[in-house]
Amino acid sequence: MFSEQYNSKLVSVKEAAQVIKSGDKILSNPISGMPMELIRQIGARAEELDHVELHSLFILEPFNFLVDPEAASHIKYTSHFMGPVERKLYPNKLFHVDSCNFSDLSYRMIEQVKPNVFVLQGTPMDEDGYFNLGPMGSPYSRQALDKDMTVILQVNKKVTKINKHETPCKESIHLAHIDEVDYICEFDEAMVGIPSSVPTELENKIADQIIPHIPDGATLQVGFGGLSNAVSLGMIGKVTGLAVHTEMITESMIELRKQGVITETITGAFALGTQALYEFTEEDDNVVFLPLAEVNKPSNISAIDKFVSINACLMVDLTGQVASEGIGHRQVSSVGGASDFVRGASHSKGGKSFVCVSSSNVNKEGKRTSNIIFALPPATPVTCPRQDIMNVVTEYGIADIHNQPISERAKRLIAVAHPDFREELTKQAEEAGYLR
Repeated sequence: MFSEQYNSKLVSVKEAAQVIKSGDKILSNPISGMPMELIRQIGARAEELDHVELHSLFILEPFNFLVDPEAASHIKYTSHFMGPVERKLYPNKLFHVDSCNFSDLSYRMIEQVKPNVFVLQGTPMDEDGYFNLGPMGSPYSRQALDKDMTVILQVNKKVTKINKHETPCKESIHLAHIDEVDYICEFDEAMVGIPSSVPTELENKIADQIIPHIPDGATLQVGFGGLSNAVSLGMIGKVTGLAVHTEMITESMIELRKQGVITETITGAFALGTQALYEFTEEDDNVVFLPLAEVNKPSNISAIDKFVSINACLMVDLTGQVASEGIGHRQVSSVGGASDFVRGASHSKGGKSFVCVSSSNVNKEGKRTSNIIFALPPATPVTCPRQDIMNVVTEYGIADIHNQPISERAKRLIAVAHPDFREELTKQAEEAGYLR
């Protein structure tokens, strides 16, 4: 029965790309959930199309509509979270960036954008007519599949499965049923991934400040990059009994499971890393994927006791305002889940949040500048408001500024700033009346 239905919907990738027409708003699953060949073929048709929009995030291939002004005039991409490729190409001014809290991402991309086409990839169909959408297929697929959209699914034999322990049903967040799919195409290629970041000496120093404050039995959220790996690997032999509740399941969690640091369930919205990570999320029955809006909802986070949130940022001012997305007009990232987890952890019983930043930067000319500053540069977006911040961490220590007056915030932040800037920061704070 299902094989006949499958064959009736099966087209070539080029034929699937022909389904797209001028004026369409396309929603795509992100990163390793993105049907890469289908997107390439849609891009190849750019000159045949007008006013087509593509919405996704953390794109990892420089498609023609990201680099060619002519293609971009026909297909306009909007990123809802900037990854490395988008960061590099953003100065081209060929696409948009829409920063929003990950807890609001499904609503933003589906209810406000109102796409009419959903493109995704998944495993080959099983005997019950289900496609498993893999480690990047759960963030918002179910919400999209429940809407009246044209659905084009690219079958890829190299997609690994998730949530295999669940009994399949049409409400499953990690599955698409043949009944929900309008067109099927087939193309096999390795899932897009990125290598694990090696922590720097500075990141290890910052991690060393945090690790003593992570209690046994805590539930952990860590962001992406070298700092998260420094914290994670630094806990080996020092912390045990952890659970994980995080938007992104990362490479370091494989080793933490092996070493007995993580003994409880790993809950996430997606996984991003190498093939080894994707296989880990498929094989470990205690890895559970939930919708991004559910994982990141601050009230859900705050309901978990001893919740520890660890995220990096770019800059902090003396009142505790945190900039994670960019400095001035230069955008390098997006809101993501930072604000969600900072706020959620602050309301958790025994919860803690740590916002980490190197105390200073040294540019190519050897000039050092401070990342703890009197005031954020003009046009700098505030990612996390000061009233939500608990702990700001540099390599010089931890500034606990939660629910503190401005004078105490400034004093504690100056104490963890780079020594070269403490005198200047103190003078600025005194002249502004912060210190009294």
